[in-house]
Amino acid sequence: MKSPEIVLSLNEIMFYFTRAAVGAGLSFGLAEDFGRSSVWIAASGLDPARITSKTLKSLDEAQSSLCASQTEIGAETVLTPSGGKQLSALFAGPSVCDWILEKKAVSDKTQHFVVEKVDHPFLIAAAVGALKSGNWEICWQDSGGTLCNVLTGQHGNWKTSLEGNEIFQQHSPADVSIKSAESSLFSSKKWIEKTTYSEKNRQDVLESGVPLYEAWPIIHKLFSRCLVPSTEESHKSGAGAGLVDTD
Repeated sequence: MKSPEIVLSLNEIMFYFTRAAVGAGLSFGLAEDFGRSSVWIAASGLDPARITSKTLKSLDEAQSSLCASQTEIGAETVLTPSGGKQLSALFAGPSVCDWILEKKAVSDKTQHFVVEKVDHPFLIAAAVGALKSGNWEICWQDSGGTLCNVLTGQHGNWKTSLEGNEIFQQHSPADVSIKSAESSLFSSKKWIEKTTYSEKNRQDVLESGVPLYEAWPIIHKLFSRCLVPSTEESHKSGAGAGLVDTD
């Protein structure tokens, strides 16, 4: 097994990944949402850099859009990207979470949200999982036509139909369906044999840190765009420790 490029704490994941998203072009508010999704991924024992780096690059290279229109038909809400581009999951994920909180406040009925042409479907599940608001089933078809599912719970537990390396390979645009689910679904025949990612994973990560591998330099490069150059003028304007250390 390869040695990691770096090992970070969950707080450091939040710090670096939030600023990497700003470096890629997100507003700070959306970047913080992305940071929380990255922490959720890391707390599950997965490499958040490997999972998210291609999505950040797609946004940075203008392959993905942050613009979308929303329509409602009965109990179904549909988010459609504008301008013919794929929709960035970094915008779609927080949009779905806002919708979940809004619908939860006005209705307990089953709700259904569809996000079309999302560049990285798994990051929708990460955003919903990090929200920890009810039980949700997130579904999409991958580029080979295989149906992929993620089931998230309100206490941070989640399961997926994806096995091993498949989680890291979900980068093809797809239409994603988000439906409210009963908590009993976790123990149903469909899900009983699937791996459960839980708070136990988080405890292990808190003790050992988060190892990041070959995708870390992409995150760090985007993060570095937020740094202020170390010059005499920047120090005079308040950056760094100042010209005289008075601590």
